[in-house]
Amino acid sequence: MSDPAIQVDGLHKSYRLDKVVLHVLRGVSFTVPVGQFAAIVGASGSGKSTLLHLIGLLDRPDRGQLALAGEDVAAWSARRRNRARCLEIGFVFQFYHLLPELNVLENVLLPGMVTTSTFTWAAAGRQRRQRAMEILDRVGLSERLRHRPKELSGGERQRVAIARALINSPRVLLADEPTGNLDSATGREILDLLVDCNRRDGQTLLMVTHNASLAERAERILHLRDGRLRD
Repeated sequence: MSDPAIQVDGLHKSYRLDKVVLHVLRGVSFTVPVGQFAAIVGASGSGKSTLLHLIGLLDRPDRGQLALAGEDVAAWSARRRNRARCLEIGFVFQFYHLLPELNVLENVLLPGMVTTSTFTWAAAGRQRRQRAMEILDRVGLSERLRHRPKELSGGERQRVAIARALINSPRVLLADEPTGNLDSATGREILDLLVDCNRRDGQTLLMVTHNASLAERAERILHLRDGRLRD
């Protein structure tokens, strides 16, 4: 078996709503080996997005352990966590999260610009742009480089989001309901792109979805119910 890309051990997460405590995750544990495509299936409100946000270092668990590539993230500084979010983890969200004032190429380049000083960017900018254009060609958007998000279809926006997630060659791709806003045919095309990243590039892919038929494309399916995970 490959080395673990993601190790989750006994994660708990709760939120307080006024005087009510909502227990979302209740001791979730699982491991995803390097290069595997795993899907987590659960109903809306089951905690799928919460779990993905913890793994993506967008939030912290109440208790439990999370390791990425064998490193316990609890020991990481804020700077190390930020670096991992930008360079080692790629995110694909249901709602795209593209900046409307930027065009397609600029949105894809954004993660690299965030982690690069002005001086370094001046020296490496041409190479970064070339890589961004190559990725956009791969996802079928080479003719849309100067278009803004409002000028794109939902499927095209999600392709931009995938290209943005790939720009820094992350080891792990996290996809949160990546086809949730798309029609079934476009959704299958987007999933094909994600599967291609997993198989051709060897990137670990963890997708959460409520769509059981989409999850069947994964090598492994986990079910999240009542805050607990089951194979």
